[in-house]
Amino acid sequence: MQTTLDRFGRVLIPKKLRERLGLRPEDALEVSVEDGKLTLQPLRTPPPLRRKGQVLVVESEAASDLNQALAHLREERLDGLAR
Repeated sequence: MQTTLDRFGRVLIPKKLRERLGLRPEDALEVSVEDGKLTLQPLRTPPPLRRKGQVLVVESEAASDLNQALAHLREERLDGLAR
């Protein structure tokens, strides 16, 4: 597969390769030169996990937002039942 540099020095990774590697916009890549070859390596940081009893739980901003939204919905439902 072949690609070119644009005038700003950017390289477009072909869509088939992005899909195959699971690359998405804003993903970080490690750039290195090995044996005269340019290498791009996806940087994947594992999600922060913690144990909650016997279960692994992901702690993230999205989970926090979801918990806040669920708490808000519960409050609305309880208010509706109290009327």
